[in-house]
Amino acid sequence: MKVGDMIKLQSGTRNHWDLRTGVVVLLEKLPRTDTLEYDWKVLTETGRTIELGRQIECSSELVSES
Repeated sequence: MKVGDMIKLQSGTRNHWDLRTGVVVLLEKLPRTDTLEYDWKVLTETGRTIELGRQIECSSELVSES
């Protein structure tokens, strides 16, 4: 996955963030100082930005590539 890709988050993540569709756009990789390497800054369907762990790459569905 790369910046600009549109993905659909799994139901648990959608419910946690109270997102209706769970479709988000990847905006930026955010570096981390621990072994998890990076997080993703994403743009949600409501226009807000949130930070999610890189684990979303394994649990999300690619809707559209950038």
